[in-house]
Amino acid sequence: MFFISTESARMKYAVLTVFSLLILYMSSAVLADERSPTDKGFELFKEGVHHFNRKSYEAGIDFFRKSLGINPRDGRARYFLAMALYKAGFNENALFELNALLQTENETELIETFVRYLSTSRLFPSVLKKSDDYTVGREIRGNPLGKYILSRITGIDVDDLGNIYAAGFGSKIALKISQEGKPLVVFSNPRISTGRLYDIVRGVDGTVFISDFSNDTIYKFLDDGTYIGTFGGPGFGNGQLYGPTALAVDSRCDLYAIDSGNVRVMKFSRYGEFLLSFGREGEEEQEFSHPSGIAVDGAGNIYVADHGKKVIMVFDRFGNFMQTLTDPGLNDPYGISIAGESKLIVSDQDILRSYDIMYSTWTDIDTDGRVSRALDVKMDRLGQLYACDYENDRILQFVPKPDKYRNLNVILDRVETSGFPMITYSVTVLDADGFPIYGLREGNFLLKLGGGIVKKIDLSSNTVRDSQLRLLFLVDKSPSMEQYEEDVRTYMNSFASRVSVEDEMAVIGFNRNSWISSSFTRSKLRTMDAILEDRYAEGKSIDSAFRRAVDYLNKEYFKKAIIVITDGTIEEDSFRTYSFESCIRYAVNNHIPVYFLSFGAGKNNRLSYFARNTGGRYYDVLHSNEFPFMYNTIQEFRPPEYLIFFKDVYDPKFENLYLDAEVEVDFDGRTGKSRLGLIYFSKS
Repeated sequence: MFFISTESARMKYAVLTVFSLLILYMSSAVLADERSPTDKGFELFKEGVHHFNRKSYEAGIDFFRKSLGINPRDGRARYFLAMALYKAGFNENALFELNALLQTENETELIETFVRYLSTSRLFPSVLKKSDDYTVGREIRGNPLGKYILSRITGIDVDDLGNIYAAGFGSKIALKISQEGKPLVVFSNPRISTGRLYDIVRGVDGTVFISDFSNDTIYKFLDDGTYIGTFGGPGFGNGQLYGPTALAVDSRCDLYAIDSGNVRVMKFSRYGEFLLSFGREGEEEQEFSHPSGIAVDGAGNIYVADHGKKVIMVFDRFGNFMQTLTDPGLNDPYGISIAGESKLIVSDQDILRSYDIMYSTWTDIDTDGRVSRALDVKMDRLGQLYACDYENDRILQFVPKPDKYRNLNVILDRVETSGFPMITYSVTVLDADGFPIYGLREGNFLLKLGGGIVKKIDLSSNTVRDSQLRLLFLVDKSPSMEQYEEDVRTYMNSFASRVSVEDEMAVIGFNRNSWISSSFTRSKLRTMDAILEDRYAEGKSIDSAFRRAVDYLNKEYFKKAIIVITDGTIEEDSFRTYSFESCIRYAVNNHIPVYFLSFGAGKNNRLSYFARNTGGRYYDVLHSNEFPFMYNTIQEFRPPEYLIFFKDVYDPKFENLYLDAEVEVDFDGRTGKSRLGLIYFSKS
């Protein structure tokens, strides 16, 4: 044993001991400092992920930036920062972060795809502009089609989900068919068994109309095949029919029918009430020979194909003749439909033709010789054509050639774990031009969590989500609105009367400040009281109030819309805090359409641009005939986002850990993928 016996020795030992302890302490402190930045940065990152997946994007931005301040080379945090900036509407900032990420990451394909999308995206694409250069897509044979016979197909239609509706002259039923060619719904009735069906159309409200040539009748069904009734009936008077053939519906769900035996066009309300009759047989320019096809554009103009005269005749919404569209190439025009906002598609025996309304030009569409006698043709939201081949009992799809060889834009918007063990991936799927891809099914998706494949997924919640609306009224309470109080009362009472009892409404008022006047409720009285609240004051800070509205709506599960009640003016402070463009992007990137109700004089082009580019609409309320149909228009909007549920099994070894989340989509050979992540559920 060693003893220190002298005082000086003890002092030296004490000094050495203190010095040694100090060295050890400093060493451990250095080691702790080397570890703690990473740990602290990762904890900040995880907190950011929590906020992101709860749609608190600006809070997420804050945490991701703090995390990068500690670990600037953390690619995962920078990717999440870019995604949070995108979801918050700051696309330019998101692009900056993604381009910075491209300089440091090895696997860049996914990032490059998203950069390309952000660089070329056109807000909410509402005008369909596709190439006239087509290639053959799917073929659906009708004889047989599963256990059904669909022969001599004369009429088709396509809904927003890509489902096909078909009726045939040789069939006793009409069918709703999936994109893959599987029968989904049968439209049948005892009277149909004695008739000969010709055309089928679906209104935006889901009502399905079918013409029966032999029974001089039009049948009305719900989209699920429920029979509602008939109208028409044999005769020559108003509201009576003699051999109805082609049908068309307008934006109000009014129905137009070619009354072939009476050589005229009949117009009915969605309820079957007679509204209008026009046209007659004759040799004059405005008279018919053999009218065969009909279509109605967004302005209400009516286009009638006459295969006897070999022309397309144009009438206004009241049936007044306007002009004739001719071309030496027209031989036997039958089916006709509107494509986008400025194009007609005409089926002409074995040829499909496109007419540009704006430039008055005709273009032949290459069908590769596949069509022998097309009596009808329709275009879906993606610019894909569907033609019924009468002679061969089949439906042919033609895809814009550029689209067939371009992949999809897929965005994993967020991963929701609050309902654990149920986990939800929110996935946006767009084509290469940014148009939504609707109607995908479980087989189109592959989900991964933590690198492992999710075996069973469920898309049924999308139907539930779209079954109700959450309407948020953003009410301008600046002094200039006070003069319109009675108009607001009248028109908004009218609107509220149309709102379903299942829908809920909330109200946010704004001037220089904003406030929640009424939380979500089904009470129309409470909502109206909040809309008419007497709280006028200076200022018109639309930007802050608008972002508050999006934040508030983002907490809701059901389909959403913002309705701005204003006088249609913009002031200096209206977009002072947040830019005009970022507010639009915030709505678009969160799939919320915006509807402006202007009670002032004249149209504000900027606010109209705002509404249109979110997928919504601008209404000059006091000078428009469209306002009564606004509720139907809101119902029509379909978010391009899929909610994909699956059930996970709790595993304690993953508790509070970050896991990668990935999604891959395959649609007719076109693919896309995206990734995010989640913090695994913690029971503590």
